[in-house]
Amino acid sequence: MPATTAPIPTTPTPTAKPAAAPLFCPPPRSRRWIYILLLGAWGTMFFGILRFSTVEGQLRQRELEEASLKLMQTHLETRLAELEQSGVQERLSVEAQLKDISSRQDQAASTVGQTRPPFPIDGVMRAVVQVVCIDNADKETYYSGSGTVIDGSGLVLTNRHLLVSKNGSLIKYCGIGFTSDLKEVPSLDFVATVLVSKAQEDLALLRISERVDRKSLPTVFPALSLTGSATRAADIQLGDAVYIAGYPDVGADTFTFTQGVVSGRLGPDFIKTSALVDSGASGGAGVDGNGRFIGVPTAAAKGEIGGSLGYLISAETVDTFMSDFYGRKR
Repeated sequence: MPATTAPIPTTPTPTAKPAAAPLFCPPPRSRRWIYILLLGAWGTMFFGILRFSTVEGQLRQRELEEASLKLMQTHLETRLAELEQSGVQERLSVEAQLKDISSRQDQAASTVGQTRPPFPIDGVMRAVVQVVCIDNADKETYYSGSGTVIDGSGLVLTNRHLLVSKNGSLIKYCGIGFTSDLKEVPSLDFVATVLVSKAQEDLALLRISERVDRKSLPTVFPALSLTGSATRAADIQLGDAVYIAGYPDVGADTFTFTQGVVSGRLGPDFIKTSALVDSGASGGAGVDGNGRFIGVPTAAAKGEIGGSLGYLISAETVDTFMSDFYGRKR
């Protein structure tokens, strides 16, 4: 048997794979220029539109600003017209007030020049009293001022500072003197007890409690009514006549009556006046051109505030003080 030869295994030759196509195939040169031109045109158009929008927005903003300025100008012209009209009315009002004040001052000046006030002075003179208080610590020292009897039972309204001793304690008893004659010094026939006082208002209320000679008290004391006084004080005007009744030191302890006009107000509590208020007249009576009570003269305020004007504690403040007193009494 003839020998057989085994076939020799052969390794298959690998088949070459075709190359992959590129992901981007650059266009031919002619197309590339076309794309560049299209991109340029698009960019120019985009920026043109953007610029147009910006210019349009600026124009619109300018139109709005101009409209706003026109509106503001219209409002300003209207307001200026209103102010001008208001100024005319205000000037007319001021002129009318000045004429009224001038008329009042002329009237008051003619009243001041009279030898007698335009009302009976006797009733005021009898109701305004001299108040003499002896110091608690030094019995050789006494304080002299004025007061006003405000009702028939013998209530006397005066300034609190008259009642303060050197050591600061409050004097409890004071002498009270009446007069009915301008030439005569008041006779200190009565003793009054301090009922209530208030430092802030500088007011005090006393009651005539006994006679020095131990005789019976009068049934009724001459008095100056406070009824309606707060309203009168509130309504008082510049140039209105004012009279001050009291016993000033310069008056040699006799009754003194000075005249002047209302010069203004100092807050709600004080009335300023050209009428003389000497220290001794403190606590007396300030009355209007009809002889009606409008306030308490106070030299203490004059000393603290300064200047040559006199000051009255307004009857409005007195009314509050008296209301508090009667409220506590009830």
